[in-house]
Amino acid sequence: MKTLLTILLFLSTLQVSTSPEDMYNMYDRDGKYRALQEKVDQMNQKIENAEQERSEKKTLILIVSLLIAIVPLAIIGKQVICGRTWKTNPPGTAQALLIACAGGLVLFAFNYGIFYLKILHYEIFKYLFSLAIVIALIIGASIMLRKK
Repeated sequence: MKTLLTILLFLSTLQVSTSPEDMYNMYDRDGKYRALQEKVDQMNQKIENAEQERSEKKTLILIVSLLIAIVPLAIIGKQVICGRTWKTNPPGTAQALLIACAGGLVLFAFNYGIFYLKILHYEIFKYLFSLAIVIALIIGASIMLRKK
């Protein structure tokens, strides 16, 4: 019995190892599985490319929004440095810098939202922007009518 098991084990180890291509050919004779696998691979590649492009767009939107948000702080900071107002009016200087920071934050939020909607969700942006313009026109017209 031991001899028989040893011979069987020896024969099983002598079996020729097959490559993955041979295994595909054994189980997929008409090529449907291989074609389906290639389609899945192509779809996965497209998804990865779309995610990478979306990530790059988000990074660009973030950088542009940050650059625009820094403008008020840079202008006020330049005026503070050139005028040396921190020596003559420290509370006013601190207040001006806080207002510039708040304005920069508002600008960042506004620009990031607009750019995000415009670049990544254009269909939603079209409707929201049109709605915002109509509301602004209605409010403007009602304010002008009240003044008269």
